[in-house]
Amino acid sequence: MSFEQLQTAFALSSRLIESKTFHDLNVALITILNEIDTINDVSSYEILGNRAGAGADVEPLIRKFPLSLDENFTDEYHAVVRYVYKEGTSGVGKHVIGDQAFISIYVNKDEPPEKLVLIQGAVSDYHYEIVKGLASIYEHQINLFDVKERDLLTKLHNRQTFVTTLEQVLNFYRGITPTGKGSYMAILDIDHFKQVNDKFGHMQGDEVLIHFANLMRKAFRHADFLFRYGGEEFVVIINQTDETAALALLDSFRLSVKQFSFPSGHITVSIGVTEVNSYTPIPTMIEIADEALYLAKHNGRDRIEVLNRSTKSVVDNDIEFF
Repeated sequence: MSFEQLQTAFALSSRLIESKTFHDLNVALITILNEIDTINDVSSYEILGNRAGAGADVEPLIRKFPLSLDENFTDEYHAVVRYVYKEGTSGVGKHVIGDQAFISIYVNKDEPPEKLVLIQGAVSDYHYEIVKGLASIYEHQINLFDVKERDLLTKLHNRQTFVTTLEQVLNFYRGITPTGKGSYMAILDIDHFKQVNDKFGHMQGDEVLIHFANLMRKAFRHADFLFRYGGEEFVVIINQTDETAALALLDSFRLSVKQFSFPSGHITVSIGVTEVNSYTPIPTMIEIADEALYLAKHNGRDRIEVLNRSTKSVVDNDIEFF
């Protein structure tokens, strides 16, 4: 490799390393790869595996970058993604499918969410080495972001990731024609959690949080986003549904918590819900969901309350919620 080529490789590498989030990392990698003349297109995906209990021939659940929320999402490369998912290996690989040449960058294979970058186009040996070098940095950065963006105890995404994810959800709805389906944000708070810590200690409290997070994974869908918001508070964004279905899903989860045998005994959860509205600022949406949670606590706990921007409700202490 010549000195000029080495300089180019370092410059490209630094553009990836400068990324602060997984979103920025994907944008940087796609931009860099599209600058190679013989590359026609670059797409990035998360592969979430087959539906629970489904056979091996069932389509994998795919989420495209920028965000796609439909569990049955397909695009022009869906067959290629499915092929790489079934036949490909981790790392960088070359494929010829039909009359088109592809390069795949496959990260975290068999450890969902798997990451797949699909490059359409043939490249020179030199550019292929560049792709392999970028892929190595990409994988390293993903592993770093996974630590940074996930809660260490429950392995759910953390509060910081919640805000960036919600921004992507809002951008998704701004970019599509309304279909009658939307997203709903719910704040979930474990009732009387302080009593668990006081009576059984923080180690037992941590076990409760881990079990609670696992129940969330079982109850909600691959298309939904789960977060530990802080302490005993969690958040779920339920996507591409209506209010009735979202509330049914949340109530099923509430019952699963109530019926589960936690190490510390009986546990319940209170839930505040609001619709994700692309015209409402994120802090306002969080405030409305938090007010709905307050109502759930105020009205007896172990229940769900819904508030939207147009909803008015007056509680006993004369505080008015909008």
